[in-house]
Amino acid sequence: MTYSFLATSPVAWWGAGLSTLLALVKIWEIWRDRFRVDIGYSFAGLPAIGNKILIRNLGSRTFILAYWELLYCSGKWPFRRFAPLASAEYDAGDRKVEPHTTCTLSFTDAEYFDWGVASLKGRSIYIRVNVAGRRPLVRLVYRP
Repeated sequence: MTYSFLATSPVAWWGAGLSTLLALVKIWEIWRDRFRVDIGYSFAGLPAIGNKILIRNLGSRTFILAYWELLYCSGKWPFRRFAPLASAEYDAGDRKVEPHTTCTLSFTDAEYFDWGVASLKGRSIYIRVNVAGRRPLVRLVYRP
């Protein structure tokens, strides 16, 4: 007795189609809710106004910003070298970054850093962000 591919039950076709559709919806939900962080900046020429680094949570889940470090970067991959510029205070604690919000790091007066071409000397500014439960992210902030 041989079975034809087209002679299978309509219920089996309906089940296969429905499960495929539900799998596609689940894949789309995972893609939509993935972890996404955007780094921006707002630099000013006056120390009283200060510089700002913006860490935006583009995802739909809250994350905890455990630590951050601003770095000078010289050289090109794989020979690039990082030098510290600024970092979070030792006992600053964690910051909770809600979905679709921005965490602002301000550098005014004593914490102000110059970002002009002459002071950077061909270097770029990067940030290392430690998010709880994830590997550290190293992202470009500013390249002259």
